[in-house]
Amino acid sequence: MIWRLRYLSIAIIVTAGLTAGCQTPAQPTGPTVERVNAGSDADRDLLWEAACDTLRRSAFKLDREDRANGVITTHSETAAQGFELWRPQPQPAYYWVESNLQTIQRRVTIHIAADPAETDKADEQLVDVKVERFRYRLPERQVDNAAGALRIFSGDAPATSGRSEKPSESSYWIAMGRDEPMEWSLLTKILQRYQGSDAEP
Repeated sequence: MIWRLRYLSIAIIVTAGLTAGCQTPAQPTGPTVERVNAGSDADRDLLWEAACDTLRRSAFKLDREDRANGVITTHSETAAQGFELWRPQPQPAYYWVESNLQTIQRRVTIHIAADPAETDKADEQLVDVKVERFRYRLPERQVDNAAGALRIFSGDAPATSGRSEKPSESSYWIAMGRDEPMEWSLLTKILQRYQGSDAEP
């Protein structure tokens, strides 16, 4: 009887923890930005390389490096699923569950520039990190016989409208807002790498 109560208590605690951790994260109300002391050209080069290196180590492929405008962008990357232990897993638990149930992509944009409102602080740079989330949307396929079930993953499977449509023609991505936990994680890693620390946050 006692061991049953113990197992029941453990189950309640685990369930409560998972429920609390799987709540939808609130959308950020402001930018994810930090001021960095980078007065010389060499310091600004190191800061730029720290941002690019952090993105590469976080499994993102660089798309654009615009030094003149201080903009770094990445290609959209599909979030890791639970079995892909060699890739960074989405955090918190809600995003982890989401990426295992749906196809989710993330795209990063980093701005590195002096604050236009602080003209007297030329030795400071603002590092602004933005991570956008997108969900893959494919119109529902119509399956009314065994042959249709076999063709459901091909371009021959008709949609609910009755027309045969290729996934590449009818699919699209839905914007789902920003991923603030990943923004702060990337920003922390950039600052640590810029300051010469090899330790991961």
